[in-house]
Amino acid sequence: MRIRVHHVLLSLSIACNGAAFAEASSTGGHGSMPMPTPTTPAAAPNAVFSEDTLGVPAVVPTSEVVLNDGESFILRAAPAKQDIGGQWIRRLAYNGSVPGPIFRVKQGSTVYVSLKNDTEVETTLHPHGLRLDSRFDGVPGVGQSPIAPGESFDYELTFPDAGVYWYHPHIREDYTQDAGLYGVFIVEPSDSKTYNAVHREIPVVLDDILVDPNQAFQKEVVTHTLMGRFGNVNLVNGTVQPNFDVSVGEVVRFYVLNSSNTRVFAFSIPGVQLKVVGGDNGLLEKEEWATQVILGPGERTIVEASFTKAGVNSITNAKPKNPAKLAKITVTSGQVALLPTKFNVLRQNTVASSEISKVRKLFAKPVDKKLKLTLSMDMGDMGGMDMPGMNMGSGSMSGMNMGHGSMNDMDMGHGSMPGMNMGASADPTAGIEWDDDMADMNSASTDKSVTWKLVDEATGKENMDVKWMLKKGSYVKISLFNDPKSMHPMQHPIHFHGQRFLVSSINGKVPANLGWKDTVLIPSGSTYEVLLEASNPGSWMAHCHISEHMEAGMMFGFDVAE
Repeated sequence: MRIRVHHVLLSLSIACNGAAFAEASSTGGHGSMPMPTPTTPAAAPNAVFSEDTLGVPAVVPTSEVVLNDGESFILRAAPAKQDIGGQWIRRLAYNGSVPGPIFRVKQGSTVYVSLKNDTEVETTLHPHGLRLDSRFDGVPGVGQSPIAPGESFDYELTFPDAGVYWYHPHIREDYTQDAGLYGVFIVEPSDSKTYNAVHREIPVVLDDILVDPNQAFQKEVVTHTLMGRFGNVNLVNGTVQPNFDVSVGEVVRFYVLNSSNTRVFAFSIPGVQLKVVGGDNGLLEKEEWATQVILGPGERTIVEASFTKAGVNSITNAKPKNPAKLAKITVTSGQVALLPTKFNVLRQNTVASSEISKVRKLFAKPVDKKLKLTLSMDMGDMGGMDMPGMNMGSGSMSGMNMGHGSMNDMDMGHGSMPGMNMGASADPTAGIEWDDDMADMNSASTDKSVTWKLVDEATGKENMDVKWMLKKGSYVKISLFNDPKSMHPMQHPIHFHGQRFLVSSINGKVPANLGWKDTVLIPSGSTYEVLLEASNPGSWMAHCHISEHMEAGMMFGFDVAE
């Protein structure tokens, strides 16, 4: 095992008081556990998670850890503090850093990670997007019990697919992930010629946090369940406005992840053309040019960029209104090596296109499963909050549109959805809520007042009452309809654990360019059909990856049987 501090993340202005640590050993045993029984004592009503920074160590720079096949690593989750805009805030960190270590592994390898929980809450580790044994997927009650404070659990992680993946908890994800418990897996292809030659690779983890003493996380109640917890501070690699130094003539590969609770990012570097080469689970069929790539929570993209002029560029969230600068890229003169491939040439990815072409004929098959994405609300438990411009009294709310379904008056801009060509007439930014313009209503909403629903239209069952039984080796066509007549229509990033899928149609049209995915952003009013490859046996979850929506019910289980 080789451990090296990533040259990019070292440049970030993160306060630190020590070195990140890593231990190449593993302890404990593996195996399925019974359904968990909560071990944490019940909190007092309205109790909040600690925000105290006294005596808490400062975050340290994120390290890059190279794990070879069969190697082990100890990952420790513990409190840390971070200077955000001149204010120290309490965070949760893996091995002292936010994000946690960047793990670089080879496709086809198996590694062992022991997670030690030194936080005040139960936790697990979900290796997002990996097709691995379901016992190590981090879902309590499936392969393990929650890891209580002071305890640990050993994970066996397998990496059958190249691409960019990530890890985060799967208990009170709204709090623990937002507090800083997330990290990246970069899975290098077994064939070194799979990717284009570049001068360097830079992971870019997009996030936002809400820094507000009046919006502490409550122990017994999940808040912001209507729209999700939008932040008021944007972060890149855990830092406010970091700077990346590159040289004129460099070609850079960016591995981009949206780790936020709810915010959608339109990743862009204005003035620099992006070559989109891959998405969630590896390469696209063919490379394509884009000015921006839209990422919902949990989605990833692999893009390349060539920097031809000296100056300062910005990584930007190119949202339709009030685009936000997230980080700087300072381009200076310098000598760079010649590359064997030309940046301005778009490649056909023959391995990806050949694999996808084998299942493309199944796009025309009938839909096997239909899910409707919708909402119900209990206005009696909203703390007396009124919706702006609406009388929220005792009348019926059924069929009421909450004012976010219509996007007709917005300047929508242009862009590219990761892994698919939306066509010249499609507007990829329509049906997306980019900011929280209902802050009071949203903060007052809780998992007691709001129930977000995944409804199986064939049975009428909702959320955890849905239980699909799929057969290994089958391809299941699933329709995902995001109801625009929901009480509050908004986008939902839907994630299927342990499997991969192709987006086979968007509002009735087959995308022109595909890549395997595990998470897909469904805008309000849209119907996406996905072809799920049920390749990995076990018990799994599917859910909305807006953390507060999942905590408010928006999840269900499915089995893949041998």
